[in-house]
Amino acid sequence: MKISMEEALFHLDENLHLLYHNQTEEELFFIVEVQSLSALCPVCHQLSRRSHSRYCRKVDDLPITDRHVHFQVLIHKWFCDNPDCSTKVFTERLAWLQPYKRKTDRLENLIEKIAFSTNCLTAEKVCRAMHIPLSHDTLLRRVKAASVELTPSPFRGHR
Repeated sequence: MKISMEEALFHLDENLHLLYHNQTEEELFFIVEVQSLSALCPVCHQLSRRSHSRYCRKVDDLPITDRHVHFQVLIHKWFCDNPDCSTKVFTERLAWLQPYKRKTDRLENLIEKIAFSTNCLTAEKVCRAMHIPLSHDTLLRRVKAASVELTPSPFRGHR
C-alpha cells in the first residue's frame, strides 16, 4: 500500500497542506502551509479569526528511508482582539512542534532516548547512522539540561 506525501503529512497535522517537495539521495525537503482559519491566544485563550501575517519556520523531523527530513512550515500570526490581554500579536501553536523549537516533538523524544541510553560520543554515531545530524556536544547539553528526579540508590548503604 503506497501513501501520498499529503497523507503522510496529514498524520502530523490535519491542517497541513503540501506546497512543494524535493527528494535527493540524502534529504527529503518539504514546504508546507498550515491552513487554519483561527487560533487560540496562548495567554488569554480567546479565539482569534483575524490573521496578521505569516512566517516561515525551518523544522527537522524523523528520518524516512535513510533520508534526513526537513520542513519549511508557513505559520500564521494572529491578532488578539481581547482588550484585557497583554498579547497583541501571537503565533499559532502546533501540537507537534513546541514554540521556538527546530525539531518535531517525535524527533526530540527519539534524540532524548538515544542520548540517555549511552554516552554522548556513541549517541552521536547512532544519530548520524540514522541520518539525524547532531554533534555530541548538543547531546551532552540536552542531557545536562534535562530535569531528572534524583532518588537515592537502593544499593548504597545508609550511615
